[in-house]
Amino acid sequence: MWSFVKEGSIRHSREVVMERIAPLQPLNYNQFRWWRTHTDNNKPLGKRAHLIDRIKNGDFEPSSYFWQAQLALYTAKDKFDPKNDDPQKQIEKFAVDFARHKRLMEDFEKEESQRMEALYDAFTSAYQITKSELEEAFLKFSGDILSFYDYAENFLRKTPAENRKNRRGRPPKNEPKF
Repeated sequence: MWSFVKEGSIRHSREVVMERIAPLQPLNYNQFRWWRTHTDNNKPLGKRAHLIDRIKNGDFEPSSYFWQAQLALYTAKDKFDPKNDDPQKQIEKFAVDFARHKRLMEDFEKEESQRMEALYDAFTSAYQITKSELEEAFLKFSGDILSFYDYAENFLRKTPAENRKNRRGRPPKNEPKF
């Protein structure tokens, strides 16, 4: 049981986890989502918003569920006392923390797949690029989403719909030339 917490599940130091949890808002207890302890309070923009606005809003950033899961493992690690407890009592002590970790990781995987699909959809609708070409470009690119957006602005062709989005107001009149 302890090997679950000890060996591979904790991937970051306690300081890094607490640094990532600090900007999040703590949640009150909710009987329907009891495993969630914090929220990032970030409302995603709609699909029709400009890509740069969605990136700056953090719509495509990793969700906070991973960091909450890491915090649950540290909570379980703090409860561990090999000298005073028998194995059955340890399992009882860790049951809530492990269930919390499991559910948070499920939420994380679900949220990440949704965010990646939204990112692929946003880039493929804004630029003339297929999903497979975009995946290759993401793998080759070293940087964050905002710097990839700058790269795409300079080197990828925009779709006709995206070109129309950037114009505001009434289209210019075609004046006759004499």
